[in-house]
Amino acid sequence: MELETGDDGGRAPLSAELSYTAEDPFAATMTFYCDGDEATRWRLDRQQLAEGCRRPVGEGDVRIAPSPGAARGTRVRIELFGTPGPAGRDRAVLHAATTDVTAFLASAHAVVPPGEERICLDDLLRCLVQDDGRTTPFPI
Repeated sequence: MELETGDDGGRAPLSAELSYTAEDPFAATMTFYCDGDEATRWRLDRQQLAEGCRRPVGEGDVRIAPSPGAARGTRVRIELFGTPGPAGRDRAVLHAATTDVTAFLASAHAVVPPGEERICLDDLLRCLVQDDGRTTPFPI
């Protein structure tokens, strides 16, 4: 994967990994590494990732589209927007080989085929409201 380094179109290599589990059936997790250590993680919508390889999708914090300027269908552009802060809103623009993304998606679809994703609402509610009344995150 490559990270855009500025307005001049420069790019630098970036170590990242896509992963998928049936326990979080609607999402793919993209983990970024710096000097071998995990730097950050983003959860991406699995369907949006698949569609973004073919056409522009997304309006919020994640936008995915075929890379402009690349040979048709060879690269996918992933734009991630961070939380707004005092200096404005950070963003990162990444470029990955479409073949790598589609190979990952094929393996994810083998685990849980599109349209067969399920979440147990009882488990969701149990995670959201524990016995002590505290809330806790649930991976959806």
